[in-house]
Amino acid sequence: VTVKVKKEYLSIILIFLLIFLLFKFPDAIKSGITDGLSICFQTVIPSLFPFLVLSSYIVNSNILNPFYKFLFPIAKLLFKQPANTVPVIILSMIGGFPVGLKMVKDLFKREEITENQAKRLCLFCMNSGPAFTITVVGANMLRSTLAGVIIYLSLCISSLIIGIFTRFIFRDDSHQCKIKQYHITDLSTLSASVTSGINSILGICGWIVLFNGFIECFNILNSNYFLSIFVKTTVEVTKACIDFSGKIALPYLAFIIGFGGFCVHFQILDCLKECNLNYSHFLFSRVINGCVSAIITYIILIFTPIEIDV
Repeated sequence: VTVKVKKEYLSIILIFLLIFLLFKFPDAIKSGITDGLSICFQTVIPSLFPFLVLSSYIVNSNILNPFYKFLFPIAKLLFKQPANTVPVIILSMIGGFPVGLKMVKDLFKREEITENQAKRLCLFCMNSGPAFTITVVGANMLRSTLAGVIIYLSLCISSLIIGIFTRFIFRDDSHQCKIKQYHITDLSTLSASVTSGINSILGICGWIVLFNGFIECFNILNSNYFLSIFVKTTVEVTKACIDFSGKIALPYLAFIIGFGGFCVHFQILDCLKECNLNYSHFLFSRVINGCVSAIITYIILIFTPIEIDV
């Protein structure tokens, strides 16, 4: 009861704070929303929407079922997971932040993985894809494709390491769910996947726009440079990369992308709730992922030094 009361008070305070900011800094919020929309149209939608459609199609069709018998030994040996989670792990590393967890949620809702398996997947199946890390951050922002490749490899290695360690969590779970066979025509499945992708991308863009408005208000209220860096780099990852690429060290940039930002975290809260995973466990895994990514980036740079514009 006490926890619920505290959450209700926190929600009320947050609502009044948003109302205050809306009337106190309308121009700043307008500017932040404009920036957020620009980020969505130029970066998020082109790089993320195709993978949202693809991931939904894979889950809702039986296209990969014939290959699961070959994938099962890999999944069981490395992650102690069933074969149908291998596409989730792969697409989480190439599709972008929410793709992997949305696939996990769909598999769990279809009862093709157990609750414990879904929880463990949520701890490491959330990554930045190569379209954002290599192309946008590396080639466009840092003017160095190699820098983007190094950060991307660090993120992938970090996720795989965490994924391997999750096999020791919930060790009592060795149940193999039956993989269902779907008899759905390709066109209807594709149509449903496009609709799902549209709904997902609208929700993602909504959070990005909202958080960018908040960041602009913080710029006016705060004058401490280091506190500003901390808030910006932990709130919205795309805006943070735009503002600080070339201004901070690559390992810290890897931490920012590995952590994901609270804006991304809010985008997948429904997935965590569906899988009954406590947010504190997920948050801890993101901090660990960011730290490991930063360490791996630092080690790679020792053997492969690069030059970037600053």
